[in-house]
Formats: sequence, structure tokens, C-alpha cells
Amino acid sequence: MIAEILCVGTELLLGDIVNTNAAYIAKELATMGIEVYTQSVVGDNPARLADSLKIAFSRADTVIMTGGLGPTYDDLTKETVAAYFGREMQMHEPSLRQLEAFFTKRDRPMTENNKKQALMPRGAVVFENFHGTAPGLAVEGDGKIAILLPGPPQEMQPMFQESVVPYLMSFSGKTIVSHNVHMVGIGESQLESELRESMLAHTNPTIAPYAKQGEVLLRVTAQAPTREEAEAMIAPEVEKLRRDYAEYVYGVDVGDLQHAAVALLK
Repeated sequence: MIAEILCVGTELLLGDIVNTNAAYIAKELATMGIEVYTQSVVGDNPARLADSLKIAFSRADTVIMTGGLGPTYDDLTKETVAAYFGREMQMHEPSLRQLEAFFTKRDRPMTENNKKQALMPRGAVVFENFHGTAPGLAVEGDGKIAILLPGPPQEMQPMFQESVVPYLMSFSGKTIVSHNVHMVGIGESQLESELRESMLAHTNPTIAPYAKQGEVLLRVTAQAPTREEAEAMIAPEVEKLRRDYAEYVYGVDVGDLQHAAVALLK
């Protein structure tokens, strides 16, 4: 599978917002063994968005898009994708009910234009948004797949992990499992230098470093026919990292240093 990342939003072109979504998605796809050759950004213009989508599909069989799923008139990503696949838009009742519940829970009025976020291209696979109002979705046709995700990273990232990863892995017939080894007191460059040969040698499971604020995270990821097999592949690698870097490792899958400290104090 070859994927292309297409981020939508005039604010990205103007430099008002840093495009962290593309970096996040590219790293996650690399972990899954999905190749990405091109990334691009297009503004909130339907004609230019349609052209960008057509060009992206000329180079890739899967296009992952972020942004343009909001309730306003210039949020046209779904409509543009629907037109590309020749699908009409229709109301997705489960998404509408989730939207209504979202506003009711917060005691806020739901304006009429919010219903636009529950409109989906016919036949779309809908991804529930547990962190905002805009559902994500995937549209398939003629050997092509468009995956649409909300722009805000706090919504896009969990949706990618919870919905997009299982969706994409369903095409490979494999399961992907990751565990995060959290370290503090060592820099990413030092860690990468020490582990470079090991990281290059590991193709399944893979070991990838991620620098975070004040810490470094090593993500160990395996692909296998079942979760149990993937877990068995990961376990010795995680244990080796914990042993070799015992003075730096403060936990596995613990979220962040603050949560780990609070859990320890409790």
C-alpha cells in the first residue's frame, strides 16, 4: 500500500498553524510498513482541493486527509471526496445522535450547521470521534481509499490510533501492537546513537524513538496474525530496553512523567 498525506486548511498555508498532523501520520504509517512518498497542503478552496485529490490519487492508492470536516461553509473535504467517488451525501443517523449528545452533555445549543458534520458520502466507513464533534471516515472505490480525519491534533491522533490503524491493518490480515517505553534523563540524540544499529536491524518488531517535552519515548511495534503473537514478539525487546536503560526508564505505557509520578505517589 502506498499512501499520500493531504492536509487541508488555509491557516496551514499562511503559517498560522504548524502542520504537526503530517509528521504524526507519516511516523505512524512508517511503523505500519505503509510507504509515503509525498505530502501536500491545500487551502480551503474546493477547486484546488479537488485538483490536489486527483493528483494524490494518481500517485497513491490511499490518501489520508486532515481538516475541513467542521460545520462551516468552507469545510468542504467530505463533499469534495464524495464528488471524486461519485457518491451523494446523506445523513448518518448515529453520528447525528452522537452530536446531539455531545451538546446536551455540555448544556450548549446545537446550531443547525452542526448537522453538516453528520453528513457522509454514501457507503462511507465512519470513525466515531470521542474527543470532539467531527467524525472521521473512509471512502473506498475503484481500488482507491480516502481517509478523512479532523484537523485538531487532540482529535486526530486518538482517532488514528483507535480507528484508522485497525481499519488499515484489516487490509493486510495482520494485527499491529505497540508498547511505549518512557525514559527521562537521556537525550534523543544519545539514545538514537546508541541504538541506531539495533533499530536498523529490527524490522519486525521495530523500535522507533520519539522526543517529547522533557523525555524520550521508544515505541516497540510488531505485526503478526494475532495479538498474542505480536505481544510475544514485543515482550523480550521491551524487557531488554528496561534492563539496558534501567537508570532512565520510568515506565511502559504510563502516559507521561506526571501521570507516572502521581501513580507512584498514590
